[in-house]
Amino acid sequence: MEQVAVAVAGLGLPADRLERLKTAVAEATMNAMEHGNRYDPELPVAIQVRASADELVVSITDHGGGQPIVEINAPDLEAKLAGLQSPRGWGLFLIRSMVDEMNVTEDDVHHTVELVMHLQGVDENASQAV
Repeated sequence: MEQVAVAVAGLGLPADRLERLKTAVAEATMNAMEHGNRYDPELPVAIQVRASADELVVSITDHGGGQPIVEINAPDLEAKLAGLQSPRGWGLFLIRSMVDEMNVTEDDVHHTVELVMHLQGVDENASQAV
């Protein structure tokens, strides 16, 4: 999370958008370690940062390919509190809420979660709903 922040420091992301990106990177990396790599220390999680004039893309890749990532549904807090839904299951919802776009791809070996932050045409004063 902090290494990504250092890598994007020159892009001029407003502080609140940088914090949202850091949160999304941390959550996606933890998901990759737990669900993709099943905490196997021999399997690295790769993080790649790419930027253009228009967007910043952070890709998090694990070794969990071949098993689909469950579609994101908005968690139902009341159902979770009532024990009707697992207390878990907030990760992908949170990640998607923190960035402008989230894309998931997979093959037989890897899952990749791409986190996209738009750098042009963003209203810095607009707040993003979570």
